[in-house]
Amino acid sequence: MALRARSAQLLDDLAAAGKEAFTTADVEQLGELSPQAASNMLTRLVGLGLVDRVARGRYVLRPFGALGTRAAAEDIALAVGAVFSRRSHRIAYRSALELHGLLEHPSRSIVLAVGSRPSLRELSGRRVRFVLERPGRIEVGAIPAGHGARVSSVERAILESAARPALAGGIEVVAAALARAQMGPAELDHIARQLGARSALHRLGSIAETLELDPLKAQLDPLSSVGRVIQLDPEAGNDDGWLDTRWGVEWPFSADELAEVVRR
Repeated sequence: MALRARSAQLLDDLAAAGKEAFTTADVEQLGELSPQAASNMLTRLVGLGLVDRVARGRYVLRPFGALGTRAAAEDIALAVGAVFSRRSHRIAYRSALELHGLLEHPSRSIVLAVGSRPSLRELSGRRVRFVLERPGRIEVGAIPAGHGARVSSVERAILESAARPALAGGIEVVAAALARAQMGPAELDHIARQLGARSALHRLGSIAETLELDPLKAQLDPLSSVGRVIQLDPEAGNDDGWLDTRWGVEWPFSADELAEVVRR
């Protein structure tokens, strides 16, 4: 069989087997190929733009009509599922906000919550940043993202981003995502209590009330009425800030400054 015909047959076999994501071993088995022959064929398919290499020994079929683009740029879940579907993980923080359509600009990296740090550094050309979490916490607020990948629900994505704004791109990104999100305040509160995420919920509550974001501003309550003052932006100084006494959150800038960013 000619190489072109064998390549086409292999792609058909992979699709028929439901292997949108696959390994070099899958190609060896389906194509009845030696390891070297399988490697050569995959190199050819990658070069033709029919297959994308997401990590060492891990590949995905490119979505129809997506030739010339990176698979991860089309679908983060496709790349993540190809590598992590059999291990505990969650697409999180800025990457979760992106999957939920809450970012104005796509992320240049992929953020994953995992139980142990893999040696992997890239997925389909995007840098991967790992956040280590205890196994029980990884699944809190996690939902299927497709292709075997898991992602933070909208509520968890907003909450975890408020807990660590730097992993979302800054408190301005968190505020803009909060204004765009369609989510349940009761679920947000439930996840916050599960995780003990007082600082995160209080930041979100302060933003929602100060910027008058409906319906959140009337449906969120502080987790506690006393405690240390929370910095709205942990990365910013607060010399010229002001204190939201209801939520115990110190702002480093005026409400108008943040409102202007959110309205863009």
